[in-house]
Amino acid sequence: MKQIVKYIFSLHVVLLLTVNLLAQELPIDIANISDQQLAALVVKYQLAGLSDNEFEAMAKQKGLSPEQIIILKKRMTEIDPFSSVPNANYKTKTTDENTVARKAVEVKVPTSTIIADTKSLKVFGSELFESSGLSFEPNLTIASPKNYVIGVGDEIIVDIYGLSESTKKLKVSTEGMIRFPNLGPIKVAGLTIEEAQVKIKNQAAKVYTTIAGGNTKVLVSLGQIRSIRVTLVGEVNKPGNYTVSSLSTIMNALYASGGPNAIGSFRKIELVRSGKPIVQFDVYDFLLKGDLSKNKLLQDEDVIRVGAYETRVAVTGATKKQALFDVKKGESAKEVLAFAGGFADLGYKEMVRVKRMGLKGKEVLTVKASNLDQFNLVSGDTLVVDALATNYVNRVSIQGAVYYPGEYGVVEMPSLKNLLATAQVKENAFMDRAVLRRFNADLTPKLISFNIGDVLTGKVQMELQKEDSVFIYAKEAIREKYTITINGEVNHPATYTFADNMRAQDLILLAGGFKEGASLQRVEIARRLNATDAVGDQNAYAIVKAIDISNNSNNEDLNFVLAPFDIVSIRKAPNYKVQIMVSVDGEVMYPGKYTLSGNTERLSDMIIRAGGLKTAAYSTAAKLSRKTKTGEYKPVGIRLSEALSKPGSLEDVILEQGDSVYIPKLVQTVQTTGAVNVPRQVSLLPGMGFAKAIRESGGFQTNANRRHAYVVRANGEIKTTKRFLVLHFYPKIEPGAELIIPAKKPKAPITTAEFIGISSGIASLAGLIIALINTTK
Repeated sequence: MKQIVKYIFSLHVVLLLTVNLLAQELPIDIANISDQQLAALVVKYQLAGLSDNEFEAMAKQKGLSPEQIIILKKRMTEIDPFSSVPNANYKTKTTDENTVARKAVEVKVPTSTIIADTKSLKVFGSELFESSGLSFEPNLTIASPKNYVIGVGDEIIVDIYGLSESTKKLKVSTEGMIRFPNLGPIKVAGLTIEEAQVKIKNQAAKVYTTIAGGNTKVLVSLGQIRSIRVTLVGEVNKPGNYTVSSLSTIMNALYASGGPNAIGSFRKIELVRSGKPIVQFDVYDFLLKGDLSKNKLLQDEDVIRVGAYETRVAVTGATKKQALFDVKKGESAKEVLAFAGGFADLGYKEMVRVKRMGLKGKEVLTVKASNLDQFNLVSGDTLVVDALATNYVNRVSIQGAVYYPGEYGVVEMPSLKNLLATAQVKENAFMDRAVLRRFNADLTPKLISFNIGDVLTGKVQMELQKEDSVFIYAKEAIREKYTITINGEVNHPATYTFADNMRAQDLILLAGGFKEGASLQRVEIARRLNATDAVGDQNAYAIVKAIDISNNSNNEDLNFVLAPFDIVSIRKAPNYKVQIMVSVDGEVMYPGKYTLSGNTERLSDMIIRAGGLKTAAYSTAAKLSRKTKTGEYKPVGIRLSEALSKPGSLEDVILEQGDSVYIPKLVQTVQTTGAVNVPRQVSLLPGMGFAKAIRESGGFQTNANRRHAYVVRANGEIKTTKRFLVLHFYPKIEPGAELIIPAKKPKAPITTAEFIGISSGIASLAGLIIALINTTK
């Protein structure tokens, strides 16, 4: 029983600590807290079941100002995982009537209920409020507007300069006063910046006598501006109360609310102040004219009311923009078409179709373009602009083997002979047959073939009709393209266009001539098998012939004539070798690049050719870098001392093209890195081991992973730590080695939410035990 009481007492302590922890986690710097941190705080705050008053008390206890508390509340409601409604109540267990009403308003009316034939169209202007790339936040870095009306919460900066110097940042109190030292309270709320400057200057002149004479100036400007509360009602996506900057305008608040909803008007947005309409804002004035003259600055408790649209029409077809448009009373079809940018280039500009929802059914009206300014629209109308017909009334065309292909007018080219003479038939044209494509009276096509020579000589005469099209074939277009290929030891191996009477020597010259190692005694030519060369099924793939084109060859081979699609292969001479270079650098007598004398030359041979090692050479740290197939250089583990002492042994590596050998100087230090307190170069004293070197570096860090410590020797070899039971046997260290101690991976701490979950589980278990005890009594 005592144990159960102890568990219950522990649970109460946990809950108290949780509430205190939540209070401690309230951010002071609200501007820099991330959404993820704030979301976690919201969840914890709701689990604690705090009321508004309790939350504000905690926030004030942590030093948050009333303005910061308002901002924090707004941000918390915006990311509240249990509610997406702006300005929702913090108590998530209850749902007030306003919240339900807002959610009902936020349900968008389907576009199909407005105009059934224009489901894919958006309302003109709606993209303004959907784009994440747009921002209508007020510019807080501009100079203080002279007509800005000062209110409670604003910060006023009074700068006195000249013979007297003083700068004061003064907060406007809830009574609308600022308190200037030695002047007493000055009422500035309700004054513009310009009016406040005059008033403060007159008051300051009582203390600063040089102000009246003009030797001291007074400048009043805004510091931190206040937040104001405005309300958006009517047909907006997210109606409700919003806290915004006092420099915000109608557009700022409208953007924050998501703009008008599916039935909201973009033309009738009213600003109401103290119950009186101030201005009616039209979004189209901004979109079409760039006019923001009615985009007024907001004041505290302003109301923005968005009404439902009165008339909405659709514009589709060949216009520059297709959309739904809100139409004011008196605006004509011509003006609405202008909203859409007017006719597209391919638009049929003589008339416009209007589809209308009539009293008894759908109707179609045809309006001439000249009457659009007199045509009155009704809500639900759809303006349809047709595109021009694609056919030409006077076109003929010619393509193919002519110098001037393209389209021509049938009036200027009345006959086929005129067209051929103007387009100028090329010399490579297939003269025996060309085709003319023509449409019958019922628009079905037919082909008419003709002999080009007969037409040009006048033997055959043919009149052209509109939409006739002529095609002239090129000779090479009606046969497979002839090519010839050369590969092997030539400077530019490739596939070339075949030419009649091409010989082997011609192709070699076309390929840039031989490379130095080419063999001229055996040039191989592979030729396609022609269908006429074989009867029945054949096992052969090609005819292969070897020719000799060296200076002492016979005349027949030198003048061998190639055929289309031949493949000429130039082999490398069997005894031709290219020099293989390696480099030796560092502590040798003659460093530099060396040519290998054969394919069995070893590491020790190259060191001897380089004059041997210098006295300061550190052969244990010698490195060999070798080029891989991918072109990268990778280290090859070598033991130069063993290679020199045992020439020809396995340690005496055979060198290859591009190898690079480097022998460094002897060093007397080792490097410690990783989880040591002071990574550094440590002087390697006689008898120093791994553990001593670590102590010289301040010892292991608390998170050091000792069992996986390892040593990278100067020649690239890696030696790891051995372990037996609880003992670690560290590798031996040599000059130039690097001692690497990895760090252990940190364990993830238990979060507050996990702690609360564990505590809840313990409490549940305690309750179960108590219940069991009671049942056993």
